[in-house]
Amino acid sequence: MLAVPIILIVYFIVGKKEELGRHAIQNTAATIVVAGINLLAALLFFREINAFAQSAYWSLGIPTLPADTWATTPLWVVCILGIVTKDFVDYWTHRAMHNKWLWPTHAAHHSDTYVNAFTTYRVHFLETIVMTVSYLVALTWLQIPHAIPFVAVLAAVHNMYVHMNIGFEHGPLKYLIASPAFHRWHHADVPEAHGKNLANVMPIYDLMFGTYYYPHRCTEQMGALKSGIEDKNPILIWIYPFHQWGRMLRRRGRKAVAALRRWRGKDRSTDVTAAE
Repeated sequence: MLAVPIILIVYFIVGKKEELGRHAIQNTAATIVVAGINLLAALLFFREINAFAQSAYWSLGIPTLPADTWATTPLWVVCILGIVTKDFVDYWTHRAMHNKWLWPTHAAHHSDTYVNAFTTYRVHFLETIVMTVSYLVALTWLQIPHAIPFVAVLAAVHNMYVHMNIGFEHGPLKYLIASPAFHRWHHADVPEAHGKNLANVMPIYDLMFGTYYYPHRCTEQMGALKSGIEDKNPILIWIYPFHQWGRMLRRRGRKAVAALRRWRGKDRSTDVTAAE
């Protein structure tokens, strides 16, 4: 696993001794368990998930570009096109996940209070489905299947990089390639950073659409404890979406019942007045 040597590099070369501290290890252990549960869920429901993804894609009836569109284009150019497109789709899907009803699917990723390379794997399988389907639709439309493996690997490696506990900022390239310093604000447990720095690879999307936030180096607490999301209990992290949606539906149900009672009360009072 690539995250292991990354952790060791940060510990020995960068000098971040807390990288192997008790708090970091506890969070990493929870991340590994969450990833394991995701893998188990994927193995158990692979056919259903794949069938749903295929049916959802074909039902959209999206016409694709001609299969030979990029036949004479160098592979590296097609890969860059794939990364730019994937990150654009990821940005908007990620932004949607910071809204009320999709937030529970994304909350697992924000539950880590010690963000490092392993945080990449702290993702609920429901989020994985949504994110993967969204960008595969875009990349399939572009007709670049030969570039998808390269795009996926590059994106995965960069994702581990931006979660590293280091202060790299990228200087003049900071709007083109996301840095660990930029992404750290996305995980900060402070209201002003919520829903900010949503681009995975290219911060220019945040700049264009008003979600860029980088006042200074981030020294804030990581995670989402203030929102009531557990950081070290993998079971509570994994069931959080279902628990949260249950609460939201019950709340909606109570409001609907109260509204119905108010309506019935007004209706009865109208009948009484009419009778008088």
